[in-house]
Amino acid sequence: MRASDLKNDYKYEKSKRRDFSLIRALYDMKEEEEYSLDDQSYNDLDMSNVYEKIDRTYSSAGESALYCMLRNIHVNNDVLKKRSKLIDLFRDNIDLRAKVHVHYFNLGYDNKNSLLDMIKDYLIINKKKYYIYTFLGTILPLILAILTVVMANPKFLIALFGVVLINSYINNKETKEIKDVGLVYLRRIIVAAKKVSKIDLEELKEYKVKMESILNEIKIIDKGTRVIGFGKAFAGIFEGISVMFLLEEAAYYKISGEIEEKRNLILELYCVLGEIEALISVACYQGSLNGNFSKPEFIKEVQLEIKEGIHPLVEDAVSNSININTKGIVLTGTNMSGKSTFLRMLGINIVFAQCFNFVLAKKYKSCIFNIVSSISPSDDVNEGKSYYLAEAESILRIINATEKEIPVFCPIDEIFRGTNPTERIAASAEILKYINSKKTISIVATHDRELADILKENYEFFYFSERVDNKEGLSFDYKIKSGVSKTKNAIKLLEYIGYPKSIVKNAYKRSEDLEKFI
Repeated sequence: MRASDLKNDYKYEKSKRRDFSLIRALYDMKEEEEYSLDDQSYNDLDMSNVYEKIDRTYSSAGESALYCMLRNIHVNNDVLKKRSKLIDLFRDNIDLRAKVHVHYFNLGYDNKNSLLDMIKDYLIINKKKYYIYTFLGTILPLILAILTVVMANPKFLIALFGVVLINSYINNKETKEIKDVGLVYLRRIIVAAKKVSKIDLEELKEYKVKMESILNEIKIIDKGTRVIGFGKAFAGIFEGISVMFLLEEAAYYKISGEIEEKRNLILELYCVLGEIEALISVACYQGSLNGNFSKPEFIKEVQLEIKEGIHPLVEDAVSNSININTKGIVLTGTNMSGKSTFLRMLGINIVFAQCFNFVLAKKYKSCIFNIVSSISPSDDVNEGKSYYLAEAESILRIINATEKEIPVFCPIDEIFRGTNPTERIAASAEILKYINSKKTISIVATHDRELADILKENYEFFYFSERVDNKEGLSFDYKIKSGVSKTKNAIKLLEYIGYPKSIVKNAYKRSEDLEKFI
């Protein structure tokens, strides 16, 4: 692959099979950072689909690093500025981006994460096997080959054939143990790091220094892995030679102890190399936006202002603006009107701002946040949890997070929908008052209009609206408005989609009766 072939790749989403159990392996191996996006918040914001939207990587290292960066929300503005500078460079210089990116294309994928598995689990260290396999694979075959030629005695040829059979048996047995594919990808990582570190670019200097330092520390591994992958090169035409001479087996047992000792350095090299491609991927995504993004402004005050923000996964998305500071926000409106999408739009843009220093909005002004959400909690049959218990634990995460130094952005969708109205409203009001008394930007979407009177001192109220009629059906404008939703279209919607008239009529009557008691 030539660099010129990659110049236009930034224009398109990358269609490929993604196995997130493998992509997230690096994140799971590393020590969790204090303000990482936890699993629930990650799922609440639909970040796997967001990942697919921005992923333009060609290597497992790049895939893994991009995932880690999306999970580890940064609270250090200096780090964000450095990333942003490199993203801008790759976005605006297509030739340079392609020149660097081609090395990752050649690096490719470690389809079963063999290298990370090898580093994470264990390495078999056995120097005796190195000496035995060197003798069986190199010295003895060479001696027998020379004797066959010099002595012209078929016995030596038969003996050589016997050694080959023995080596084939050893190869078959050891393949299950030494994880040679992990060594193959380790070799490719080393080669790619050498090539990328040779690129003379001031913005890459910090990465180059790190990679060169690590490469200097793992010289023995570098030399030992040179024969790794020999048998798989050129469509495997040298596989027989590799087996005959036990090349990979001898190499593995020669350097396994060194790999065990330097595993943290190898993992760091994997991360540093991958992070560069992750930033290239973000640069490619930005390049596809035709300038429809901006840089965030970070402030010390607990505030979130976003102007004409959009959701990256919504085609022809309707933009919305909001300014939240001393008071939280209560969102009302019926289902499908845009409440949950609005919550996710805010959350995703905060992630973009604090990971890559850009947002999908005309303006973004905010403090640095710890993001802890409760949008889609679910019951867990395997753990015997009810929906309400899952909700309660989910909200408790937010309460605990308010004790940390960094302000919390906490979007909550339909708080305590898993319990009865009386207790739901009572508990919701007290929890939301408590959360708002802390360093938070809290925004809760609810159907409970009763919360408006209870929370009017602590929260501001906005709503999304819709219209249902028998001619045009259900329609939305997806624009946020100040106030509390007054519409009640749930039963009207049942009528529109064809429920029996008796159900609709009686539902209206029962609704009127119930309102007398509320």
